[in-house]
Amino acid sequence: MRGEEGKLTSLSEFEKWHPLDNLAIKDVPEQGKYGFVYIFRRHGTKEALYIGGTTDLRRRLFGNYIGGVGGRTTQRIHALLFEEGAITDTEVAWKEVPDHTSEETHLRQTYFEQEGQLPTWNKQL
Repeated sequence: MRGEEGKLTSLSEFEKWHPLDNLAIKDVPEQGKYGFVYIFRRHGTKEALYIGGTTDLRRRLFGNYIGGVGGRTTQRIHALLFEEGAITDTEVAWKEVPDHTSEETHLRQTYFEQEGQLPTWNKQL
């Protein structure tokens, strides 16, 4: 799906990063007209850790990843954040897009083409 300017989202378009260990509900937009694509990255090295998409960003971040409610991928990322302490060096950025599923796929494919692998926390393309 094309973004607002008629082009697909690129990794460089994520400009405002929020430390995950200091993230507040007020920092995250409510469910909007569209969905969201988001990226977790390591603050210290700027290494992309995970590329995802959702229709409800607040629920995904606070209920799933921080709260630990959800399936295998959610549980795995929650464990990385809390059991392995990654939350103190992880930050998140997002972008509202008309078709979060297509944008997420595009971002993962672009990352794979540029880096030769997916981000560390993504398991499949």
